[in-house]
Amino acid sequence: MSLETASDSAEYTVRRFEPGDRDGVLSLLETQWDERPSADWFDWKYREDPYLAHVPITLAEREGDVVAVQGYLPCPIRWGTQVVRALKPVDAVVHPDHRRQGLYTRITEAAIDYYTDGEPAFFFNFPNAASLAAQEKLGWHEVDVVSTFHRVQRPGELLPSDGTMLPLDRAADGLARAYLGVRDRLSTPSDWFEVTRHSSVPADVLESIYESHVPRELHTHREKRLYRWLLDAPGHDHTAYVARHDDRPVASIVTRTVDGRMVDIVDALPMQDGHEAFETLLAAVVTDNVDAAVLSTAGRTLPRELLSRFGFVSFETALLSRLRTPTYMAVRPLWQDEATSLSRRPLTEPANWRLSFLEVKD
Repeated sequence: MSLETASDSAEYTVRRFEPGDRDGVLSLLETQWDERPSADWFDWKYREDPYLAHVPITLAEREGDVVAVQGYLPCPIRWGTQVVRALKPVDAVVHPDHRRQGLYTRITEAAIDYYTDGEPAFFFNFPNAASLAAQEKLGWHEVDVVSTFHRVQRPGELLPSDGTMLPLDRAADGLARAYLGVRDRLSTPSDWFEVTRHSSVPADVLESIYESHVPRELHTHREKRLYRWLLDAPGHDHTAYVARHDDRPVASIVTRTVDGRMVDIVDALPMQDGHEAFETLLAAVVTDNVDAAVLSTAGRTLPRELLSRFGFVSFETALLSRLRTPTYMAVRPLWQDEATSLSRRPLTEPANWRLSFLEVKD
């Protein structure tokens, strides 16, 4: 199916990515991000994934320049015994000089036309309120607000950086250290488990732990090829913490460090509401990241009671709600048969999903 279209004035052409487009896409992303992404990053994200045989990007060009772009990350989604492919829209940018021309709508509609009733079952992504409103006009449906939890170790780094609040920075950091120190002393890690750290993600081990307890809810299907690709992102440092008992791997946590300040707990296995080893693993994560500004996690990655014990607080608390805007989950079915098990109704039921940063982040 061809995506190529043109406006009446022939000013803009909307089409799929072609081999010579990479530099144009990177230049456009630079206008939005104030930093040019590397070619290695592009190739990892859009050319080296183990699921697609094409570069999943739609774009608009004018006079040979890429002026709007939207990418799509493939994600295997499991529900019970069924595994389907979904696509996650990411990296949507329209050049400032070409906004209010309907380009975002056009490149999104082109992707919808291309993928409808094909292999991907649905789009899912995590927009802010403004983006969600635009996507709802194109057939997206809100699922829920994503729950996140944060251990704020250096609150001063979250305040304005102009120097006017330096005394408050220091006071806030001191209070946080005192509070978290008390919380940490209340934790009781078990000596039943030996924790090993891996800078290269042990995909085989993680897959085996995942398969020991597969949840019934919709979630990313954890498999070796996914871990080897997704956790090899340029510019991010990943660490896998594996808990073993009698030399057998029984649980794990994977973290992602961004710019040395923000640490995300992206995955915890097995995917159940509690495991004896989680406290030991989380204690190791906290110990290794004492200098980080914030440790964060999402959804039901780890039990709330355990997170609270280690000083994590919900994004809904008064302080964090002022510093962070809500992230929504939204879906758009691509299979038009409403009788399918993955039609709009089950996809938009919050209780049907089990989310972590493995789904939310890209």
